[in-house]
Amino acid sequence: MPTLDTIPAQQAKGGSDLPKTISRLSTEMLALDPGPLAEIRRMEPGGTGPSAYWRLASRSGFLQGDADRWTHVVKIMAILTPKGERQPTDRLHDARRPLGAVMCDGGDPKWEPRRFDDADGVLPQIRLARFLALPPQLRPDALERMARMIASKRQRESGVNCVEIAALLLSGSSKKPLKAIARDYYIRLDSTARAAQNKEEGA
Repeated sequence: MPTLDTIPAQQAKGGSDLPKTISRLSTEMLALDPGPLAEIRRMEPGGTGPSAYWRLASRSGFLQGDADRWTHVVKIMAILTPKGERQPTDRLHDARRPLGAVMCDGGDPKWEPRRFDDADGVLPQIRLARFLALPPQLRPDALERMARMIASKRQRESGVNCVEIAALLLSGSSKKPLKAIARDYYIRLDSTARAAQNKEEGA
């Protein structure tokens, strides 16, 4: 079954293979000093962008891409980059942690819902539904707000599939990234709620 990691390369808007581009970008961002990272977190997509953004674009392979869309991708990834002194276990991009699952558990692999009979995610289902219904032009700002929420809760050693973030923001009106987010959110929610309930009942 195809995954977002097999998205056609042209969706990178720069002729690059998107998973490889995001992997390089993640590595570069984790190596940035706090000052340049803070500049990127504050940058306004649609503007000229700080020099740190353009260095990342050059080193990561999307210098010829759609700058307006890529600035959103880079800013959101900067928000998700762990703050403070860099730790050897810090993660940013992790293809094994789907974006929808991270929206559900807030970036905590050990998360369990507070209630098992009417479980909800860290990002509530109603907020997810509103996000999925947004027109493409409103997605970047909404995803940025979600990223800030996740960043405040995420375990810094647990990453997120940033290829899915890029695919969502680069793909325009495509519904495929949205369907993947919804699918992985509910897989995470339902499987965790069932496991926790079975554990409680067997206690």
